[in-house]
Amino acid sequence: MTGQCPVKVKQAAYKIGNQNTEFLIADYGSICFVQITQIGKVGKLTFAARDKPDNLEGNSTFTINSLIGIENEKVDVLARQIVAELNKSPPYKTLLLGYSCIADPPFRKIISILKDLGLGNGILKPNNNDI
Repeated sequence: MTGQCPVKVKQAAYKIGNQNTEFLIADYGSICFVQITQIGKVGKLTFAARDKPDNLEGNSTFTINSLIGIENEKVDVLARQIVAELNKSPPYKTLLLGYSCIADPPFRKIISILKDLGLGNGILKPNNNDI
């Protein structure tokens, strides 16, 4: 069997505050898996999806579900922000977020890093952090 794996994957590590924080994005087409960890484990899994159709004002609504782990509203808010970034324009994607951080990094920093890795523009940008 020849050819490339159809799953696009990006991985990077950053020091945020005093914590090493690892990021992984795996784009499966209609589903995007994002892992953010400071302890090397998947942690809490959260599913987030854009509801259809958009409401009359043109704003989308989103469904957020905790799949595994303790309820954490902060992680749900982060999942909402990430899935909104994924769905600014078609193709629309659902999100599976794995989150295990000791010290919660600022969400603006997380979103900025994910955008730098290519989240939200339909493709993952190549760089030196490719797997």
